[in-house]
Amino acid sequence: MRSTALLASLFLTVAAAAACGGAAPAPTTPAAPTDSSMPATTAAPSAAASAAPPPAAQAETTAPSGWTKDLTKPQQVAFMKTKVMPVMGPAFKAHDATKYADFSCKTCHGPKLLNPHDFLPHLTLAGGAITSFKDKPEVSKFMHEVVVPQMAGAFGQPAYDPTTKQGFGCGGCHTVDMK
Repeated sequence: MRSTALLASLFLTVAAAAACGGAAPAPTTPAAPTDSSMPATTAAPSAAASAAPPPAAQAETTAPSGWTKDLTKPQQVAFMKTKVMPVMGPAFKAHDATKYADFSCKTCHGPKLLNPHDFLPHLTLAGGAITSFKDKPEVSKFMHEVVVPQMAGAFGQPAYDPTTKQGFGCGGCHTVDMK
C-alpha cells in the first residue's frame, strides 16, 4: 500500500505540476522519423502550411492517447483537459450538481493550482481501513465506486486492488496518513 501510494503520489505530483505551471520534464520521445523515400521539394509552403501553429503550440492542443511519465508539460495539460476533465466533470456534477456546478481544475488543484495531495483533504488509514469510509460514507462510496475507477481508466491504469496493492486508488489524489 505504501509503495503504491508513493507511486501514485509521485505520479499526481508530476501531473499537477505539469497541468498547473510546474517545470516540465525534458521530452524523451524521439523526433518523428523522416521518410527518405519521399521526394525532396523546393516548392514554397502553402498558405495553410504557413498558417499552421508552431510545433510547441500544436503540442498544447494535441493530447496523447495515454499517460506516461515522459510527457511534456503541454501534453500533460492537453491530456488532463481531454481525458480527465470530460470524464470527471460530469461524474462530480452527477453526484452533487450544486456543489460541483463550477467543476474545473481548481476543484482538485485549488485556487493556487497545487498538487491535489497538497490541496485535497488528507485521508487516514487506521486498522487497514480509510477512516473516512466510516466518517463520511456517502462521499466515500462515491469516491470508491465512481471517482477511483474513472480516474484509473482515464490514466490507463486498473483501479486499486487491495489484495495486490496495485493500481490507482485514494492515494492517487489524496495524501494518506498512516495511523
